[in-house]
This record gives sequence, structure tokens and C-alpha cells, in this order.
Amino acid sequence: MTDFEHWCDSPVMHNVDKHAYGNVVSNNDAAGISAVSATLGQKYAEVDMLVHIAEQFGKHGVSAYLANKFPTKASARSGDLGEIMATAYLHEHCGYATGPSRLIDRDHQQWAMRGDDVLGVKIDTKTGVQVAKVEAKSGKKIPKKVVTEARKGLGRCNGLPSPHSLSQFAERLRRASHDDLADAVLRVQLTDDIRPDIVTHMMFLFTMDDPTEFVKDDLANYAGSIEQLTMTLRVAAHPEFISEVYEKALAHDA
Repeated sequence: MTDFEHWCDSPVMHNVDKHAYGNVVSNNDAAGISAVSATLGQKYAEVDMLVHIAEQFGKHGVSAYLANKFPTKASARSGDLGEIMATAYLHEHCGYATGPSRLIDRDHQQWAMRGDDVLGVKIDTKTGVQVAKVEAKSGKKIPKKVVTEARKGLGRCNGLPSPHSLSQFAERLRRASHDDLADAVLRVQLTDDIRPDIVTHMMFLFTMDDPTEFVKDDLANYAGSIEQLTMTLRVAAHPEFISEVYEKALAHDA
């Protein structure tokens, strides 16, 4: 759990037409670093694998294993943590199942991932299956061009999740024994056809900046039919937050 409520102020939400945006602001970066670092390893490796390594090789073995899984470049860590935070917010605050982290399956610790950044699914008793498509951006500052890039990412595949990303998402859900949700994803992909009315877009911005004006302009200019939510997570010191999260995660298991 990322436990945003223990180190962030409550989200402050606003509307632009029928769409929403909000800010989640850290009031204690140190507490946030501790919360995020405590489960960071599970975003890069299966829990049973980490347990097995700990039993066979001790905590130093786990630390060495994760050192080969974590990216080392600051830019790569920033991108990964933005995606991790977006996934946590989608699950903890929006009620979507997100399955195991897709970072577990990355071929190389320095390579960028392709496909949709984050997908989520939930079943509403009134409207049925709902799917979230998320584009995450992370940076010390979030200029207008970054918001524009995020909008472009959300717009790929006519605004719908990519078929390949949906297939991988269903596989990860089954891996976590969320069979009903996995079948729901497969059903909307293979038999019912996924439609804009069951999709929500979330743009997630992780920064120490305040890109509110760019966010408002982006939502005001959005002409599509898909429901939009933009969330900005602001910390006091973005580069330091990221660096300390990764180093603390390695120290946990050293």
C-alpha cells in the first residue's frame, strides 16, 4: 500500500465541464518515501520469488537481486515511479483492480516499457465492466509539452486500451487469481468489443511543480467522448524523493 492519506493532504478536486482534475500534495515527504520504498521490490519481482531468495540467500541476496531489477538512471527511475504511483492511486482511491505490476516482466532494467502505462478494471453493479486507461508522467517540472504528450498517449488506439496491453493485463490478473476480472477484460476485448462509454482516462502527473493551468487547458480542449480525470501528485523535492525511495528499498533488504 502506498498509503497516500498518511503523508498527503486529502485530494482537492475541481471540474472542467464534465471532466475532473485534482491535486494530491505531500505534507511529509519522508513518510511518503518510507511508505513507497517498503513495497517497491514487489513492483519489480513476484512476492514468492523475493521470499524464496530471502530464505535461500538472506536479505543481502534480495538486495542484490533487486539491484539487478531496479533501473539505475535517474530518468528511468522517475518514469517507473510515476507509473507505480499512478497504479497505486488508481487502485487505492478509484477502486480499480490493477493486477501485478507490469514492470515485473520487463526484459531489461534500463529499457522503457511499451504499451499503455497502466490499466485498471472494476465491475459496477449498474454499468457493468469499467476500464481505466492511464498515462503517467513524472518530472521535476511538468511543462505544457509534457501534458500534450500525455494527451497524445491517451489518444492512441482511438482513446481505447491497446489490444496487446489488454491481453497482457488479462494475463496478469489471472496470475493474481483475479479470474472473474480477467474474464471480464477478455470478454470486452474478444466478444463484446470495448467501447468509449466503458473507458475512463486518467492522466497522472508526479512532480514538485504545479501544472494546473496546463491541465485545465488540456481538459477544456478535449473533444472526445471518454470521461477524463487528471491527478497531480506533488512532493516537496521530486528528484530526492525518487532517489531515496530506491536507495531505501535496497537498504530494507540489505
